[in-house]
Amino acid sequence: MGGEGSMMHAIKSLQQNRSLLKRRKTRTKEDVFGKESVTKLNLKKSTTADVERVRHLMMAQKRKSKMIGWIAFVGTIGLFLLFYLILRE
Repeated sequence: MGGEGSMMHAIKSLQQNRSLLKRRKTRTKEDVFGKESVTKLNLKKSTTADVERVRHLMMAQKRKSKMIGWIAFVGTIGLFLLFYLILRE
């Protein structure tokens, strides 16, 4: 009868998966999140001048990307109109 080998493989695969599930039990918070000393960060304090400088840089970058998007949009619409007028003639 055909198929015994593939059925045996399925049974072995299920047994291995079950054994992996049994080993995967966590008991403490450290098992999940790790040691507390590892997760602490030493961040620098920023001044208001730094915050304002970064804000202005981000606003300038946003304006620039918006302008590039509009130029690409208008250019695409212009190309479509050009091709439409050329094909219409």
